[in-house]
Amino acid sequence: MVNLIFIIAFIVTLIDRVTKYVFFENSSLNKGAAFGILQGYNWLFISIAVMVIMAVIIYRNNKNYILGMGLLLGGTLGNLIDRIFYSGVIDFISLSIIPSFNIADLANTIGAILIIYEMHKD
Repeated sequence: MVNLIFIIAFIVTLIDRVTKYVFFENSSLNKGAAFGILQGYNWLFISIAVMVIMAVIIYRNNKNYILGMGLLLGGTLGNLIDRIFYSGVIDFISLSIIPSFNIADLANTIGAILIIYEMHKD
């Protein structure tokens, strides 16, 4: 049976890819990390993404982290695809108070928060 983490990751990656395709005309390319820092270090972000993917695969059977790791894996895959094919991340959601982002960024943030919460929950 396919692990639930991979199903969640597939859904997140699919939604991320579809939305980037639909909103491509209104998007921007971020060649750095969050807030545009570390421009030009695409190889570093690809390496980190591979390490995150490996960590999720290794710890995939920990039931407490299923949703968080599924979101993190899906978001990481979505942005990794961008980094490989576009040498940056396609951002299309723009709110006046924060820099542009995408569905993968949102999934990564929520996934990380859920994992941290589970780690510190008593």
